[in-house]
Amino acid sequence: MVPPKRQPNAKESASPEPRSVDALRVDLDQLELGSQPLVAGLSQAWVAEILSETDAIADGDGAVSLELTVQADRTVLVRGSLQLSYTVPCARCLEPALVDVGVETGELCVTFIPADRLRSWAEFSGAPEDEDEIEPLDASELDEIGYEGSIVDLRAFLAEQILLAYPMRALCSRGEACLGLCMRCGTNLNLAETAPDSCPGCGLALSANASAADEAADSPWKQALAKVKADDLS
Repeated sequence: MVPPKRQPNAKESASPEPRSVDALRVDLDQLELGSQPLVAGLSQAWVAEILSETDAIADGDGAVSLELTVQADRTVLVRGSLQLSYTVPCARCLEPALVDVGVETGELCVTFIPADRLRSWAEFSGAPEDEDEIEPLDASELDEIGYEGSIVDLRAFLAEQILLAYPMRALCSRGEACLGLCMRCGTNLNLAETAPDSCPGCGLALSANASAADEAADSPWKQALAKVKADDLS
């Protein structure tokens, strides 16, 4: 006897199947008013293309889970979460350092507004005599993005979030325990079988490596940079 086919429960039915990154190019003419979910996978190849002008490496696929709320005036509210990670060179030893781009539900939030309405708001708020002096609203400050026609393209917005997560400085899995590279020969000091007191490549004492690092920190160009920063703060 063939067992009856199991019916999905309400929770399973409410979870949409992930779609490709192309689904993030949304045609409003195909959507109803109100809220609707959008779950899409971010392929490793797509993420790699976003990161192509950096030294970051996409280490797998990502995913985005969004809720789109379409209003009668064609304003689209977008809220959701992003799960993604990539690696960058460790600031000390150059081994891969993991960057978690995870954005929790509710933290990813943006509003898409028809571009002609954004322009109207800019004209009303400034109202300069010379139309050439009209400055558009800063979308980065308002979390509002203009769009033309009926297409809302979420891909550019997500690409920006991925790039904004690129860290100024990242460390490998060793964290602050990372010993970095030898200042003389460039050997990775973490690769010694036991805790080294000298470089396994050239034999330079770790104390000498530390001294060389201190000297580099006191180099004339770094002193000049520190002076410039101090002048900016004064």
